[in-house]
Amino acid sequence: MRILYKVLNRFIIPNLISIKKKVVVLLFLLVSQTIAIGQIRQLHEELLGVKASNDSLNKLNPREKIYLQFDKPYYGLGDTIWFKAYLLNSFLTASEKSGIINIDIANQENKVLKRYKIAAQNGLGWGNLKLDENKGFTSGTYTITAYTNWMRNFGQNYFFSKSFYITGSDENGWLIEKRVEGPTKIDDSVKVKLLLHDINKKPVANKILKLQVLAGDNNLYKQAIQTNDLGLLNLKFKLPGKAANLSIMAESFPTGKKAVIPLELNLSQNIDLQFMPEGGYLVGGLPAHVGFKAIGEDGKGVDISGIITNHEGKKVAVFNALRYGIGSFDLAVQKGEIYTAKATLPGNIIKEYPLPLIKGTGTIVTVKNELLSDSLEVSIFATSDFANLGNDYFLIGKARGVICYAATFNFIRGNVIKKKIAKSLFPDGITKLVMLTTNQRPLNERMTYIGNHDNLHIRLKTNLTNYAPHDSVALNIKVTDDVGNPIAGNFSMAVTDDAEVKTDTMKDGNMLTQMLLTADLQGRIEQPNYYLSSKTAESWQALDNLLITQGWIGYNWEQYFNSKTIIFKPVNGFGVKGRVLNGFNKPVRQTNVLLFSKSPTILMSTTTNNNGEFYFDNFPRIDTPIFVLKAVNKSGKSFNVDIVIDNEGSPEIIKLKRPLVAPWYLNTDTTLISYAKVSNMVTQHDYMKPGTRALSEVKILGMKIIKGSQNLNGSGNADFALNERDLEKALKKSWLQLFEEKIKGFQEMNLPPHYPLSYYMNFKEVIFLVDGVVLTSVYQSMDFPALKNYLQSHTAEDIKGIEVMSSSKFVGKYSSRFYPYASPDNLAFVEITTRSGHGPIIDNTPGMYLYKPLPLSWPAQFYKPKFKVNDVIKDTPDFRPTINWEPNIFTDINGEAKVWFYAGDKPTTYTVIIEGTNMNGGIGYERGKICIETKNK
Repeated sequence: MRILYKVLNRFIIPNLISIKKKVVVLLFLLVSQTIAIGQIRQLHEELLGVKASNDSLNKLNPREKIYLQFDKPYYGLGDTIWFKAYLLNSFLTASEKSGIINIDIANQENKVLKRYKIAAQNGLGWGNLKLDENKGFTSGTYTITAYTNWMRNFGQNYFFSKSFYITGSDENGWLIEKRVEGPTKIDDSVKVKLLLHDINKKPVANKILKLQVLAGDNNLYKQAIQTNDLGLLNLKFKLPGKAANLSIMAESFPTGKKAVIPLELNLSQNIDLQFMPEGGYLVGGLPAHVGFKAIGEDGKGVDISGIITNHEGKKVAVFNALRYGIGSFDLAVQKGEIYTAKATLPGNIIKEYPLPLIKGTGTIVTVKNELLSDSLEVSIFATSDFANLGNDYFLIGKARGVICYAATFNFIRGNVIKKKIAKSLFPDGITKLVMLTTNQRPLNERMTYIGNHDNLHIRLKTNLTNYAPHDSVALNIKVTDDVGNPIAGNFSMAVTDDAEVKTDTMKDGNMLTQMLLTADLQGRIEQPNYYLSSKTAESWQALDNLLITQGWIGYNWEQYFNSKTIIFKPVNGFGVKGRVLNGFNKPVRQTNVLLFSKSPTILMSTTTNNNGEFYFDNFPRIDTPIFVLKAVNKSGKSFNVDIVIDNEGSPEIIKLKRPLVAPWYLNTDTTLISYAKVSNMVTQHDYMKPGTRALSEVKILGMKIIKGSQNLNGSGNADFALNERDLEKALKKSWLQLFEEKIKGFQEMNLPPHYPLSYYMNFKEVIFLVDGVVLTSVYQSMDFPALKNYLQSHTAEDIKGIEVMSSSKFVGKYSSRFYPYASPDNLAFVEITTRSGHGPIIDNTPGMYLYKPLPLSWPAQFYKPKFKVNDVIKDTPDFRPTINWEPNIFTDINGEAKVWFYAGDKPTTYTVIIEGTNMNGGIGYERGKICIETKNK
């Protein structure tokens, strides 16, 4: 055994990576009998093999995690979203794999409205997004998704995602309280009570409203109904069998005010209930600890209870959800048995669910992780036949990508192995315990959480106890580690007005919940801060239940070692990469490639390698890049070759099962009402500097001239037009995407009984022309599928103008020339002007390529007003909900930093949220309050 420890100390421990200075990676050999020297050496080599495989994996395929801090949890039209991005690896140090973060914003129909790219330098980046109505934003629920190209290899469940609501000027101004009764099953009636007030809490009394019950875009039910003296109305209706995405639309007469009210019914028979045994399986003859999770139609957990019965119908266990529909129970598993869960659902409905099938032989791993204990109690059970095999096995404890614990054991002295493992071996966060064969085949996995409180400690201190409006506020920041040593790091801070911004400490996740919990689990986690903010016996048990269920389907050990799963390459910076191919699709090596750009003026050249590949980088700052690439020979002439750009595009964002964020006017409180009242005023003033005043909006309308247009009315004479500048912003969007996004009323329709499936605009059939040529006259056999394919296969980069003619003023010349026997009132024409001018048959110029990559989004500077002493401004009130935003705070070697800002012009309380990292495994989060009081006269 002495030789064994010498081998461990000399070869294994020095070669393992420590996550923190106080965390030493430790390997044990856990044996129940004397081991021969030859066996020791063999086990030593096998342990080294596990370590080597793990280190190789972490080097080649490191995990990445993203967290975005926002200035506030919800926004209004015209607002700017200010955010800070942290891109870290599994060690929680700066990721060296990627340098570009993709950010997608999708509406509640999961349609991506905007895509952005921001640069991440040393794992840090920040930016801002303007919520402009002209860019497609209206009131409603939106989801921001952040990811790197590298992260796409591991599945979208691990992208950063956050949903929020945007209030808007298009909303009704009503305040609505909703109460829903039933149904518990499909045949029951739904009873809905709506209580309406205006924004000043005055009842919307005796008002006739048109109500529609919608399932998506389908109208299920409609009725005109009048509110009573209190603004109350009652609605009762039945649902069809497969109704989903339900909402109620209320519209008033004659004003046309509308409100959309999400209707989440959660039919009991549609509750999804899953059972997940600890360690992965139910094994006959072995004890089991089983986790379960019940999810309703709205994506939220449902509190349920029930019993477990055997094949004879006898009760063998009971279960109750502890929190958010998640719970666990113990079960003595019998061989050959079949177990059924009889769950009591809302409405006292009983529904049966089968438990997983029972394995006849195998092993299980259980973990007892007591809140106040300094050790994990790990038990490994095996069936007798499995134990009698006499094989050796590994138990690996892995956290943040590092093997922090490893043991070798066998079952020669019994089919139960018990071991206490010190929690101090692991850093804060999720630890995965994996039982492996000695050839690294996983048998059981179990996630558990370590809470040693070794995160960064952030203290906030102001230079005064209280402040008056317009006072200068100096905020001192002090960051230390868990033993009080000063920490130099990078942090971001938001200061918001409590009168207008309500922060939910449980619902709103933070950097700790994202990096230590959410980023390692699949699926949506309700109230993530609940699990980490308080250390009670109940919250600690709820956390363990969460890891048994949603950690049960975590990353697969074998997937780490499968290089075939790596499809998407990391993107380190903004560049242009591609290949030059000849007519036989073979690479053309050692040929010159030129890159041109007009704004800014750029001229670059390079030479292809032996694989025909080229790469351009080191670009200056470009807001809307448009590049022309040209392959030339030694004489500087183009020749018959093709340029292919390596552009992996963006993923179709999978819509995870997440609840809609309720509109601000539904079951709202005074904070949200205040925010809605001032949001329009904020937009109008746009944080104007003191002494200025807002002017009325002036719209300057001008004809958009499109060079080369074949418009029969003359270039620009159309009801709607997009010119070359507009299309440059469209990047790689298809023509069909452009039409659907930009042309109001444009949609695919089948109008009964005599109209064919086609594209219509406000019920007028659309006729497409390309450079003056009617599309269907060129492709005589073009049916609707072929037309749709044509519009999807061509992109905005091929064209420089779109003109839409739908009114009688502009349609006449088109209908008389092309469709003289059709009614012009039933037609609309879309004239498309291509860059080549060659009509519908678009060919790329040999040796040339027009490339419009998605540009990097460059951050603006957050405006902070500066007030003079005793400065009172009456004409420009301060409407700022976000008082200060600091995306880039550095603490010095003493762990200190100072920021300043001016208070607003009214008494209130501010919430300060600061979070960040030392870029060496330490992360921190803190929130504080600042009081603004009325000045004494």
